Amino acid sequence: MNLIETAKRVLPILVLLIAALTAAPTPAQSAGWELVFSDEFNGDKLDRNKWATRYLYSNETMDHFNDENQRYRDGHVVADGILNLIAKKMPGSPSLYESAMIRSHQTFYYGYYEARVFLPNAKGIWPAFWLEADYDIDGKTWHPPEIDIFEYVINGVEDKANSLHSNVVAPIDPKQYTYVDRSFELKFQNMYGSEDLNQGWHTVGFVWAPDKISMFWDGKLIYTRNYQWLRSDGKLGPPAHVDLNFAVGGSKWAGRHGIDEAAFPQTFKVDYVRVCQYTTSDRGGRQCGPSQSTPDPKQFGYSAPVNDMAKPAFLAVNKVVAGKQPNAGVLALSTGDKLNVEIPIKVPADYPSNRTLQLTVYDKATGSIVSSADTKLQVQPDKERTDGPTIAVASLPAIQRPGNYILFGRLSAQVANSTLSSPVTCSTDVVQPPKATVCKLLNLDVQAQSH
Repeated sequence: MNLIETAKRVLPILVLLIAALTAAPTPAQSAGWELVFSDEFNGDKLDRNKWATRYLYSNETMDHFNDENQRYRDGHVVADGILNLIAKKMPGSPSLYESAMIRSHQTFYYGYYEARVFLPNAKGIWPAFWLEADYDIDGKTWHPPEIDIFEYVINGVEDKANSLHSNVVAPIDPKQYTYVDRSFELKFQNMYGSEDLNQGWHTVGFVWAPDKISMFWDGKLIYTRNYQWLRSDGKLGPPAHVDLNFAVGGSKWAGRHGIDEAAFPQTFKVDYVRVCQYTTSDRGGRQCGPSQSTPDPKQFGYSAPVNDMAKPAFLAVNKVVAGKQPNAGVLALSTGDKLNVEIPIKVPADYPSNRTLQLTVYDKATGSIVSSADTKLQVQPDKERTDGPTIAVASLPAIQRPGNYILFGRLSAQVANSTLSSPVTCSTDVVQPPKATVCKLLNLDVQAQSH
């Protein structure tokens, strides 16, 4: 082989080697914000699988706190990509207002929370964006903890349209603040704008980390302070759900100096709500969804062992009546069919053992209970599936009348001399919110038995 032939063979290899050595390295994305929940409100109605419209208390029916003048109803409107929470005078009442709120079914530990909002403008208003403790593992509620991302109150004297409140339910200690913007006054935990805050759209952001919190207004850091999400007994609180509500009045704050009735109806507008959690995996990114206001995860990221509380998961039910299979969450059966139900439940490790599975059949037409059965939740090795869930077994009598029914399941616990429903995840074939205290297991289409 002469020199020319050798050069022809070697040269291409050298070119490839040089290109490989000089090529710019591809940046590895290994940490950042991961979008875990969002609603852009792009439809024409509220997504009930994401949101409830009352507070968690009083069996999830509470429609106001203390002496507030509003009563939450479903008076919200979703249109043109905007959720409108509307407050207006209640017909026939001299002092009450119909208003609206949303509460996320999904719960979280820690993360970055962001909403784009347009605030109302009337004396007596009290819209808010906040994080509230959900059920604990037994189904009990706790307060504190609570994080008020913002509360916007106009009472015409102490609180006007250029200020909003942001705080946590914890002792006020100026030493706990590690950063405070000049617009934020520690004495009242109020941010003051150079102009009224209800003259346009604003983006509010909030980082909740295990040991500190940071609040942002239109991408600008307003404060950072030390904080831990603790119950009144000093233990870690239950996970949080997200609330956006439009309260009115209340003698201690928003209604202290009266309500300007003539200025109503008023609307608290929400363009979107997003929740991101910090991850060190390749799912992480610089931004929380498409947001341009996201704080830098390199500066505001955190380390946490949990992102939510582990909950038992009810899975799809396939064995109810011998020889009959459900189809898309509906089981067709007859009035003579006894229900021998096998309920697959994926139970977290170290889950408390004092749980009772309660099954209930409701008549859809009347809402009345047709039958029910209780059984202890326990692992039965001969019934355990290969993918891990526990199979709970219960028997219910045949449904005597044709019609449409629904089979519900829940887990209950005895806590402090009372029976509470434990929070669970609903992963059955019936469409419903993923997190609940009662799961829809199957729709039952009952026909008269043929002879």
